[in-house]
Amino acid sequence: MPVTRVGIAGASLSGGWALQSHVPALLALPGFEIVAVSTTRLSSAERTAQHFGVPNFYDSTEAMAADPLVDLVTVTVKIPDHEAAVSAAIAARKNVYCEWPLGVNTLQAADLRDRANAAGIQTVIGLQARATPTLRFLRDLLVSGYLGDRVLSVHASSTGFGNGGPILAPDREWAADDANGLSALTVRTAHTLDAVQFCVGSIETVSADVRVATPFPAIGDTGRLVERTAPDQVLIQGSLAGGGTLTGRFLLGVRGDNTPLITIHGTDGTIIVAGEGDEPQIQMASLRLLAARRNSSFEELAVPRRYIRTPHDLAAGAPSSVGENYLSMAAAGASPPSPDFSDAVALHMLLDLIRLASVTGERQVAPGPQPERLA
Repeated sequence: MPVTRVGIAGASLSGGWALQSHVPALLALPGFEIVAVSTTRLSSAERTAQHFGVPNFYDSTEAMAADPLVDLVTVTVKIPDHEAAVSAAIAARKNVYCEWPLGVNTLQAADLRDRANAAGIQTVIGLQARATPTLRFLRDLLVSGYLGDRVLSVHASSTGFGNGGPILAPDREWAADDANGLSALTVRTAHTLDAVQFCVGSIETVSADVRVATPFPAIGDTGRLVERTAPDQVLIQGSLAGGGTLTGRFLLGVRGDNTPLITIHGTDGTIIVAGEGDEPQIQMASLRLLAARRNSSFEELAVPRRYIRTPHDLAAGAPSSVGENYLSMAAAGASPPSPDFSDAVALHMLLDLIRLASVTGERQVAPGPQPERLA
């Protein structure tokens, strides 16, 4: 099996998503090797490289992308820096895996997609929920008619403290500004709705209420208040292409209530997607399926071993789901393929539609079907 040599932008020992998911996944996966890391400080990158035995380290994504050893650039820096990091990979004509969201807005995401396509490189977006064995199994169950001849209703939910609430950590002050791309809409809502579309079908119409419930959080214990423009609450109603209804609630700044992440009612039963932990998010939690058909009681459905591609000793949750996404990318002709920058732009456009529905107070109709892989 050929080895994909990976350079990770944003891999710091101080913590973050790379350390939580990408590094353990890549260290465990066959066919992948971490050959370089970059952070904004050379000393930080060197510490990470030494800790994990990585040969090369850099203080910029540009320098790392230019390294001839690197085949794939993985971008895990904060969202406002995605554009520059992905651009560096495109300029070096290196394949790129970028964490979601692709850009701070749809215009930026579409530009990155177009330039990556023009460069002829392979792209992957970090919508890894759809790569999980649980959701791939769920998708096949629905296609096989497990819940009957059609889905009647889907309810989606995700609650937790996140970057909401009355206090923001000093290093997260940037997240208060909606222009920086991090909010209840762009994370919890986006990841969950992407999973819904993957498993059940495209969203056809949507009404929404997108708002800021806590508009002036304090920064740490300084007492200094900043204005929060990034939404911390999203409520939606809509319909799916197959005729079913859709409801959703996504809240930040609240104690997670551990309600089901997705509940699907069909003509012949119900399936619940549940996440482990107090504040599970579908893209990073260990997932379980509970099902009841006809008049039976709910029981847990075991995911068949054939759906699980990552090594058995890789930690469940974030490392496993991210690892599955890497394996989808590596497998030629994988079905379904890993989500790419075109999928990212389609999801960005859906979020724009939700914003428009909220601003106008009117139901919005999707402009057309989502990509075939979401049908």
